[in-house]
Amino acid sequence: MTAADKFGIAFSIGFTVALVAVAMSFAGMSQTTVQPMPAPAPTPAPAPAPAPAMSAKVSIPSGSSVPGCEATNECYKPAEVTIGVGGTVTWTNDDTAAHTVTSGSINAGGPDGVFDSSIFMAGKTFEHTFDEAGEYDYFCIVHPWMTGKVIVE
Repeated sequence: MTAADKFGIAFSIGFTVALVAVAMSFAGMSQTTVQPMPAPAPTPAPAPAPAPAMSAKVSIPSGSSVPGCEATNECYKPAEVTIGVGGTVTWTNDDTAAHTVTSGSINAGGPDGVFDSSIFMAGKTFEHTFDEAGEYDYFCIVHPWMTGKVIVE
């Protein structure tokens, strides 16, 4: 037997042993327990929008009977409120002058007849319940620069 033959046999045996070792490692892998991937966490539903308030308070602030409050939209505070259908808005006259809260717009033909406080004096209140969704502009007949809005959702 020549040296080349001995080398070939040794190489073949070494290659075979390596192949067997690789095969055994694969065989050992089949006995390994594979952990399933956990299911992804469900995506939470978005939070619903908060329901509109069922009541709101509006002040007719001191000094609103004098022109100028319209420049800062502070003749009624707040000048715009949002409530739900069936909600009630209460206006309080915190001024020293008499006022009205009258639905409609001085620029769109005046009162529309939906609500009207008539004249109410300092310290008094007026309230109105809104049974239909919509936007309701209002103003003071005595001081027409005073405007506000009720949004009913």
